[in-house]
Amino acid sequence: MSTTTKSVLSATGVIAAIATVVVGLEARQHADLGLIQAPSSNMSIDRLLASRTDDVNVPAGDYFYNLSQKLKEQYVEPVSDDQKLASGAVRGMIGSLKDPQSLYMDKNQFTAFVNARQGQFEGIGADFDLVTGKSNAQAEAANEDPGPGATAEDTMVMVRDIPRLQVVSVVPGGPADKAKVQVGDIAYSIDGHWIVDSKLIQKFRTAQKAFIAKKMPLSELNIIRNEIRAKADHAMLPLRGRDLLFMGKTGTVTVVWERGGKQITTKITKAPSHLPGFGVHNGAILLPFVPSSAKSLKQEIEGKSAVTLDLRNNTLGDLASMKQCLEVLVPKGNYGDFVTFRHESPTPLVVHNGNSKPPKITLITDKSTRGIAEIFALALSSRGYASLTGESTGGDRDNRSIVKLPDGSGYTLVTSVYKPKLGSTAVARKGGAK
Repeated sequence: MSTTTKSVLSATGVIAAIATVVVGLEARQHADLGLIQAPSSNMSIDRLLASRTDDVNVPAGDYFYNLSQKLKEQYVEPVSDDQKLASGAVRGMIGSLKDPQSLYMDKNQFTAFVNARQGQFEGIGADFDLVTGKSNAQAEAANEDPGPGATAEDTMVMVRDIPRLQVVSVVPGGPADKAKVQVGDIAYSIDGHWIVDSKLIQKFRTAQKAFIAKKMPLSELNIIRNEIRAKADHAMLPLRGRDLLFMGKTGTVTVVWERGGKQITTKITKAPSHLPGFGVHNGAILLPFVPSSAKSLKQEIEGKSAVTLDLRNNTLGDLASMKQCLEVLVPKGNYGDFVTFRHESPTPLVVHNGNSKPPKITLITDKSTRGIAEIFALALSSRGYASLTGESTGGDRDNRSIVKLPDGSGYTLVTSVYKPKLGSTAVARKGGAK
């Protein structure tokens, strides 16, 4: 057997190993989070624990009831907690969307999330996003069977668009801020555990093809191969990494961040941290979108012809509160639309009463202006009622519903995407289904 053939077979083995690691990590994460895979609706309820080949139609409205009854009747231990079963069903359904912006959270995760929306942070004092840069449809296409003529290694593992864990805001004066963590940093490893991403897998596949084409020496291919093997032994998925950084009030974590092509190592001690509430700092109004903000804003701008609003580090706002702030600032009218991809009419963002004598508004924004805060900024600027200063916003225009379940767990669900009134006719989402 030639050296080239041996190397190709060895490389194929590495790719198979990568697939095993990724699938294993996903299975472990699903176990950690309690995720379930809902069976197909054409599966016989009476054969849930046996054959998957019987084609028996089950009415959708009866499916959960029938399945829960079957679990109660046949599971080896008593099942008496209907709420636990219901939460598990919600967990599986949200997970099946494969949307990093629509997430199920257990009681502890949901509590930390809700508190952060009010400015009370745990962990390292930062907010995170799972970013892919692709829509779900694109990610699914990348994971499809490559079809006839594909090489063995192409068939063994597809290029998976695993989201990366990115910092989207940093609490001023918090642990992350003291460690000089920056918005846009990507978490590369936590306490020596590599956070799996598709970039290295793609790098290996590109190198392998170059080697087969005799454009790369075996020594260079082996460097990448050994890197993958070393990292695969100590790896975690991004969602687990987010929990480690976002939750907990004590303990120290060593995090390696990717920033501008370089790696920066930080050692951060977790501690409670707090975003400043409504107030004035250096002449600018800090405007968190929480229920009390509209009343405070109205008092602050009274009699003023010009105001400056600071929307930095503003990622977890409340849509209803944001609408109330619009009513305080600008005249009545349509300020854009919330659109879906379900072929239905948009829902307008309407100011019903408004301010007939609006002040001149300046908005300070940067990449940490996201979600509701970004929608607010675009609503004002697209109608000409505000000018933006500073860096461009973060690129997150999703409108999310936040639902708390009776057992204390909860989930976020992207229900629409904002389109400015005078903006582009095209709307896209990063990391979600279109």
